Amino acid sequence: MWTYSLKLSLRSLARELARNLWGRVLVYPVLARNERSSASLNAYIARRARALRVPAPPDGTRLSHVGPGARLLAKQELRQHPERFVRPRKLGSLIRNTIKTSGTSGSPLTLVQTLGAVIREEGFVYRQLRWIGYRHGQRRAWIRGDIVCDEQPRDGRYWCRDWIGNMLMMSSYHLSSATIGAYVEALERFDPVVIHAYPSSIAAIANWLNAAGRSYQGRALRGVMTSSETLEPDVRAAVSRAFGVTVFDWYGQAERVSAIGTCEHGNYHLLTDYAAVELLAREEGACELVGTSLNNPAMPLSRYRTGDTVIPGAPEPCPCGRVFPTVKAIVGRQEKIITLPDGRIIARLDRIFQGHDRNLVEGQVLYHRNGRFTLRVVTTDGFGPADEAALAEKFLLRVPGVPVAVQRVAAIPRGPNGKFEFIALDA
Repeated sequence: MWTYSLKLSLRSLARELARNLWGRVLVYPVLARNERSSASLNAYIARRARALRVPAPPDGTRLSHVGPGARLLAKQELRQHPERFVRPRKLGSLIRNTIKTSGTSGSPLTLVQTLGAVIREEGFVYRQLRWIGYRHGQRRAWIRGDIVCDEQPRDGRYWCRDWIGNMLMMSSYHLSSATIGAYVEALERFDPVVIHAYPSSIAAIANWLNAAGRSYQGRALRGVMTSSETLEPDVRAAVSRAFGVTVFDWYGQAERVSAIGTCEHGNYHLLTDYAAVELLAREEGACELVGTSLNNPAMPLSRYRTGDTVIPGAPEPCPCGRVFPTVKAIVGRQEKIITLPDGRIIARLDRIFQGHDRNLVEGQVLYHRNGRFTLRVVTTDGFGPADEAALAEKFLLRVPGVPVAVQRVAAIPRGPNGKFEFIALDA
């Protein structure tokens, strides 16, 4: 187990020195001034928009709607021609890296970002943590998509320690009715101030606690922070009841064109200093998020359609006193959660398709209800047997001990809305 702790601690040390420290020290104090001052907020947005030469609404305290005739950037255009949106290197954008992501759509993207953009991202995340009540150096627990233990740990521990980050790193892939009790005991012993988790992971633990008629006994916990999946109202209620704290949901995406945080009153705030966001009206009162980069000079995206939708909030100010506009709910990102025959709970498998964007058009995980999986992939001619093997290997790292096959298909069937389910059940 110590090998996982060493690996994750070294990774945490590198991140601390390269980005986290600077995000807290240099970026967060500036962002903190935007929270309760409309003048400070709007001046900040204007400065960032001028620096990146992108459009931005004049008032960040209100929800803005896309104007008639505005040219919007579609995800398909970005996926097919990412090089068109990369700007030449200049002073302030020299150090950059390329990231690859698939998201819940199963369609890979290649994105370029500067080191400064990564540092700014850390500043925004730290501001959300401060809203929860966290201070740097306090204990945290992490139940997300990291590989933190062997497939079958001999000591029965499905977690390890990140000593540098002072985090208990827990596997989201080993949660089951047989193991959740041990997870709860480990959390209560470590007693974190914040638990970071996928909604599906923390929901499994909360439902186990509620079904057993008991509550979480950790004394230091100030909040549970969820992200990467849609947080359904019943999941929020179950987690709040089991852990006795507010659930702080965070919304963002790899393209970095919009972010939504949660205040201590449980209200969603659209962070207008993170990106210039406009709303595109959809059906039944929902609006699609259309965002413009304010933090990434290497690849600033203008009026990019995220595909994710929200329900706009009331114009009245939030009791927390922050000036960011509110939304009632985040509608996008629904994804199926699978329970295997052995009780393991599986969700958020998009990482298996990352890194194959040159030869993989899109992918889908098909579950056959008997513990068998098929990875459906739409590929180019360059996709070969080595790519198939790599996909299967990535899948088995997250869902070990199950039969899995890779199937090349001409197209993945769409639903009435033109989208396909990332995790599908065989009929």
